[in-house]
Amino acid sequence: MKKIKSYILVAMMGLTVSSCNDFLTLMPLNEVVLENFWTDESDVESVLRGAYAALESSDCQLRMAAWGEFRSDNIVSGTDNTQSSDDLNKFIDENINENNELTTYLCFYKTINYANTVLHFAPEVHKKDPNYRGGQLRAHQAEAIAIRSLCYWYMMRAFKDVPYVTIPSIDDTHDFFIGQTPFDEVLDSLIYDLDRVKDWAWPHLKKDLTNAANSSRFTRAAIYAMLADMYLWKGDWDNCIKCCQYVDSVKRVDYQTLLEQKGTSLNISLMYDKYPLIKTTDGENQSGLAYNEIFGSGNSFESLFELPYGTDRSSNFVSNYYNGSNPTTGRVKAYTPIGKIGDGTSVFKTVYDTRYHEDLLKSGSYYGIVKYVYQKMDYKLDGGTLTITGTQNNNRPGAVRQSNGGSPNWIIYRYTEVMLMQAEALIMKAKESGFANAADSTKAINDAFELISAVYDRAIGKEQITVAPSLKIEDYKTVSDFEQLVFDERRREFLFEGKRWFDLVRQAMRNGQSKDIFTAVQGKYEGNTRSIEIKFNNPYGLFLPLNKEEIKINDKLKQNPAYQRTDEVIQKAK
Repeated sequence: MKKIKSYILVAMMGLTVSSCNDFLTLMPLNEVVLENFWTDESDVESVLRGAYAALESSDCQLRMAAWGEFRSDNIVSGTDNTQSSDDLNKFIDENINENNELTTYLCFYKTINYANTVLHFAPEVHKKDPNYRGGQLRAHQAEAIAIRSLCYWYMMRAFKDVPYVTIPSIDDTHDFFIGQTPFDEVLDSLIYDLDRVKDWAWPHLKKDLTNAANSSRFTRAAIYAMLADMYLWKGDWDNCIKCCQYVDSVKRVDYQTLLEQKGTSLNISLMYDKYPLIKTTDGENQSGLAYNEIFGSGNSFESLFELPYGTDRSSNFVSNYYNGSNPTTGRVKAYTPIGKIGDGTSVFKTVYDTRYHEDLLKSGSYYGIVKYVYQKMDYKLDGGTLTITGTQNNNRPGAVRQSNGGSPNWIIYRYTEVMLMQAEALIMKAKESGFANAADSTKAINDAFELISAVYDRAIGKEQITVAPSLKIEDYKTVSDFEQLVFDERRREFLFEGKRWFDLVRQAMRNGQSKDIFTAVQGKYEGNTRSIEIKFNNPYGLFLPLNKEEIKINDKLKQNPAYQRTDEVIQKAK
């Protein structure tokens, strides 16, 4: 009898039953008979959960963070040298070549194959199992396509052109050794797939809106958020705005539902009477509430999709890379100018910005990363200076470390990102004269500014505290000024969340000025930077080289042109 041959499904041997995520133990691959496995809905559900589990692997999480953050102007090598690796330091210092371990992407293709396997067999199960109804089939298909699309989306933004496969490796009838598909072709395919299935996904996985399942699996709003992201890169401002508006409408309805259920105890405020955001303060100057729900507890009201971890499914990324053996050390640390408010180099505009205190920890002359590290923040901003309101722990006022060996969830999309994506699309449409008249363009800029201001004002506790100044629209004179504002606010809001490098690449590709990235990041490099400047003058230099092992296995792959003659480029630079 035919056996399942997928190298991906071998990974299922490592899955065990978990009380949190209900992952199912599967028999070893060579024991699974194809005809006996795909018989009912539970088989589809188990492999779909396997796809989520593969996405939550430490290899995937590390690459999500490294590819989206570590090359940026947010990150430098850390002080915990005992835990640092040569590949990591070279990656951060832009000394990257085809031997670097961080350029491998097998973990994402494993996840993709899980998703492709679900998409291949689920329709057959629908025919066999009368209880497996069409609505559930379509919801499973939407989730599988979303998982597959997210994997490709990370790889595309990191490598540009990638091999694009939509059929599972379940037998020997297909040749999976193929070359790269161009970025634009893959992007169009992902958008087509997601647009086709976006309304197949469940609006919520659980009726209880506070249930973690509503953000630890792909819902309709999460798919719309990913579509908005892709439209933003494509330059399709209208469709980006439409997707963002849908997510916004969902959040407003959810807010009203929770308000009816919880009344005045609901810890959400309507910024500008429109945008439901978790409060950052709770009376007087006490801060930390938004942080506690979004990054401490996880699966917050604002979350759209995040990778769930816990004591029974842990990840060592935050403990190893951000805080290391204690909150002032780690394999990486913040680029020092970020913390220097007042000298014009920090991305933060005021010491009353709660994100400044929740993301960074000053230690000597450098700033450690504590975002995600702490389960709870409890402090007051007295004159912009932290004042202890809770128990002091590890030199951090009112901060409590993640407990019981657990790990914080890793957020992929949340509501404030959708708000800022909409703002960016409105600004770019105005910049490209995409409105019928000047009045419409002005309204778009005003709407964008309101979205940005809502995110900013929440961070400074504007709903209850008035000491910190809000953004002033008159300070921004041109459309390009507003464009820079939205990128700066994205940097403040998503600091260390694996977004910044991708933002820089998107902006460089849009402007046709890849050298602009060198201008943004050159300050963090030491010594001779000429070779790095030459690399970034090449548009392909913004992307990673293919790992040499991948090329050995698949001779149809072609190395990134920016890395084909690395040694010669470096010699010319000296």
